[in-house]
Amino acid sequence: MLESDPIAAHSLQSSSAATMNAPAPDRGAPQAGARNAEFQPRRLEEELMNALVVEDSPQIAERLVELVSIPSRVEVVATAATEDEALAACDRYTIGLAIVDLQLAQGTGFGVIRKLRSAAGSSPVCIVVLTNHAVPALKVAAFEAGADYFLDKSKDFATIPRLIGELLDKRGG
Repeated sequence: MLESDPIAAHSLQSSSAATMNAPAPDRGAPQAGARNAEFQPRRLEEELMNALVVEDSPQIAERLVELVSIPSRVEVVATAATEDEALAACDRYTIGLAIVDLQLAQGTGFGVIRKLRSAAGSSPVCIVVLTNHAVPALKVAAFEAGADYFLDKSKDFATIPRLIGELLDKRGG
C-alpha cells in the first residue's frame, strides 16, 4: 500500500533516516509513566570522610585540598596553618583523614597528631605526616605521637592519592 503512494513512502524513509541519526534517548532515568527494566536506583554512598589539611604553605595546602578531595567520598572540612587552628578543627569535626605538616606557622604538628589520636575514640582516623624535614628522629617521634604514615614532601607527595584509595578500600567506600 505504501509502495503505491510515493509521497508516503518518501516520508517513511525520511523519518527512518532521521530516527537513525537522532541521539539515543537518555536511559539513565525512567521517562514519566514509563517502566524501564534497566533502571537501577543509585546505591547510597557511605558517609563522606572528613579530611583535615594542616599545612602552613598556602600553595601546598591548596594542592593538598585538590589531591585529597574526592566528590561523594572525601571532603576537606578544614585547613589550618597553625597548631591552634588545627586543634580547633579537631574539636569541631570528626576527622577520618588528616594530612599534617610538622613545622607550622605557630606550634607543631605533633600536638595535632596527639589530639587526633586521642579524640578518635571509636571513629578511625588515618594520620599522614607530610614534611620537608624527613629525618629519622622526627619519623620516630611522629609514629610515637600516633601518625600512621610519614612522607617526605620532596619524594612522596605523589603517593597521597594511592594512600587515600587504600584507605577508602579498607572502609568499603
